[in-house]
This record gives sequence, C-alpha cells and structure tokens, in this order.
Amino acid sequence: MKYLVSSFGESFSILRKDKIVLLFSFAPILIGVVLYYFLGQLIFTDFLDWINIWVKQKVSSDGLGSVISWIVTASLTVVMYFIVSWTFVLIVSLIASPFNDIISNRTEKILMGEVPESLDKSIGRLLKRFAFTIVNELKKISFIVIMTFLALILNFIPILSPVSFVLSALLFAIGFVDYSWSRHNLHFRECVSSTRRLFLGFSLSGCVFLGLVAIPVVNLFTLPYAVIYYTIFFTKNRMVSDV
Repeated sequence: MKYLVSSFGESFSILRKDKIVLLFSFAPILIGVVLYYFLGQLIFTDFLDWINIWVKQKVSSDGLGSVISWIVTASLTVVMYFIVSWTFVLIVSLIASPFNDIISNRTEKILMGEVPESLDKSIGRLLKRFAFTIVNELKKISFIVIMTFLALILNFIPILSPVSFVLSALLFAIGFVDYSWSRHNLHFRECVSSTRRLFLGFSLSGCVFLGLVAIPVVNLFTLPYAVIYYTIFFTKNRMVSDV
C-alpha cells in the first residue's frame, strides 16, 4: 500500500516537466494515427473504388447498383469503426513498447536523482533495444491475452466474478511494471516474489487504470502515464525493501 497514492501525483509531475518523456509518450499515438489514416485511405479509396466499379459492371451504374454500393460503403464503415475500436489501443501499445522502455528508464533515473540521458542517447538506446523490446512485448501480450481469456471465463461464474476483475487489474499492472523487471534482469522467481509482495498495490492501482482505459481518447494517454506510475511505484518499494 505504501506509495500507492503518492505515485499518481509524482507520475503526473514527471510527465509534465520532462520534455523527452512527454515526446516519447505522444510519439506512439501519432504513429498509430498515421498508420490507421493510411489504412483508412487504402480501404475507402482503392478497395471501395474497386468494389463500386465491379458493382457497376456486374449489376448497373444506377438503381440496384447504387443501392448495393451504398450498402457496401455503410457496412464497411461500421466494420472499420469496430476494427479501430478493438485494435487501436493494442497496436499503439505494441508500437509504444520501445518508447515505454525509454520512459521507464528516464523515470527511474529522475527518481534516483541521476541525470537522465540526452535525447540522442535515448534514441540510440531505443534503436539498440528495439528488436528485444518488441519480441518481449509480443510475448507479454500473448500471455496477457491468454490470462484475459481465463478472466473472461471466470466472469461467467457469478461467485468468481470478483476474482476475474482482480486478475484483470493485476495483469494490467504487470504489463507495465515489466519494463522495470526487464531492465533489472529479474528472474521469473523474483517477478513472482515482487507480485506477491506488492499484490494489493498492483491490484488496486490496476483497477484505477482499468477504469481510465475504458474511457475513449483518455485511454491513449493512460498508457504512458501507467509506465511512469508503475516505474515509480516499483522503484520506491524496491528501495525500501533493499534498505
């Protein structure tokens, strides 16, 4: 429970004051927006134009053909809306993983009173660890998806619904504290020990962040904020336990 509440204020302070942390927080969102913009352009111009031409050739250029073209466009719009809603945060979180590694590293240095890396060194570090971070993130996402599926199953059993929610909150916390675990090369046994020791703090804070993630637009800015928060929360508790 220690540092559970105070870490929220410190996280916002670092996000607001450190320009490089702020830059790396917004970069994945902008990259995600650009990717989905070009995906939308591809679907709603090239693909849709091809369908409309095919409909005109096979059916007619007006009447029934126009109705079919309108139905196809409307259906494609609805499908794209759900695809973006379901995948955007997931894709952005994957893109953000190398940036989050830098954010977590800078946050820890600021917390320890050390001088953070310059922008060029931070970018160099990002490129150096890019492949490792992406692979590690894919493994983590796979594990979280499996555990989330388990939590979903538990949710259908009324008596186990609270367990499902707590498990989801805990998984959210682990997904972000993992950057600190990875940087300190913690073994699996040490990660389990850390989770057990900070179980209540991870679970309660995870519930707060799950609520924020459920809010459209806010969820995009919640991700880098969570990286800072869990870096502070883990580092402070680790310093206390090492004393």
